[in-house]
Amino acid sequence: MADRFYSVILGEQMDNLVTEGSSTSSEAIELRVSDSIYADKLQVILGLEAITNYLKTVETSPIA
Repeated sequence: MADRFYSVILGEQMDNLVTEGSSTSSEAIELRVSDSIYADKLQVILGLEAITNYLKTVETSPIA
C-alpha cells in the first residue's frame, strides 16, 4: 500500500473539498499519511488531534 496524501486549498474548510491521492498535490495545506499507519484510522485521527492541539497551544502566531 502506498502513502496517502490529503490536501486542501487555502480557505477550503469543508470535508467534501479535501483532495485525496497517492501523490502530493503541492497545495497550501497537505498531510501525508505513511502506509505503515494508514490502515489504523483511529491512530491517524489521534495523531491529527495531537497536531491540532499543538498548533492551538504551543505554536506562535503566525506560524514561525
